[in-house]
Amino acid sequence: MNVTLICLPFAGASAAVYREWGALLPSWIRVHALDLPGHGAKRAQPAPHRWPDVADALGREALPAIDGPFAIFGYSMGALAGLELAHWLRRAHGLMPVWFGAAACAAPACRALDATWLDCTDEAMIDELRRLGATPEELLGDRGFLDIALPVLRADFHLCATYVRTGNALRAPLACPLLALGGRDDKLSEPPENLLAWAHETSGSFTQRVFDGGHFFIDTARAELIEAIVTSLASTLAPTSKSAAPASPLSRASVAHLRDVASGASSAISRTASTDSAGAAGPRSFHS
Repeated sequence: MNVTLICLPFAGASAAVYREWGALLPSWIRVHALDLPGHGAKRAQPAPHRWPDVADALGREALPAIDGPFAIFGYSMGALAGLELAHWLRRAHGLMPVWFGAAACAAPACRALDATWLDCTDEAMIDELRRLGATPEELLGDRGFLDIALPVLRADFHLCATYVRTGNALRAPLACPLLALGGRDDKLSEPPENLLAWAHETSGSFTQRVFDGGHFFIDTARAELIEAIVTSLASTLAPTSKSAAPASPLSRASVAHLRDVASGASSAISRTASTDSAGAAGPRSFHS
């Protein structure tokens, strides 16, 4: 059975994060990465800073790509965006994902409110980007870059820091398997409940995995991350495949090849910031 994997990137990033994934995944998984307004191909549009606007924009873009079973994977801020997308699709069109993956993101139940990012000074934003360490120092001194990047990052930081379940406390959880993924050296993964609490977001099965690496294990452990996604998706789809051969996880040889390709592939993706754990309970050390 084929499945469309809708992918959402981390804060400050675009769908280009996933541009190499199509060549690394098996043929039965079709990657469809989405850009938020203000990001990537939609950079000319204003960046939203309200979650209903995010869900509506993503939902309208995702709909044309859904022509059968679909799954959703979100990294960092993308996990929150993916969750809102899933609920939008169910509420507006009765469509439900067969699988959901959340990576490098504190669960909704573990987040606290911080509404300061839209109005903070440029200096405070630059200091925070410097502390996060994901933006080259030369860019932090480039006024042209900052004029373009800061409005988008303010909106993303604000979204992450104001994601609370207050307005969604009564909505039913998803009903699909959910895989939560973390980095062993990611401050987000240190409190175990930050990942474990993703179990509250579904009535289906819940699985958790932790990889070597920090917040950006999407780069440093990409082969292992993709292997985990493929294996989890395959086990989800196999029981429903009656007439066709069930989708199978990657063989050891395929995993080894994937690891070689992933480690050797050159990436031109420019990562400006990660802002997903803003609003997570406890000491803040990342903001995606």
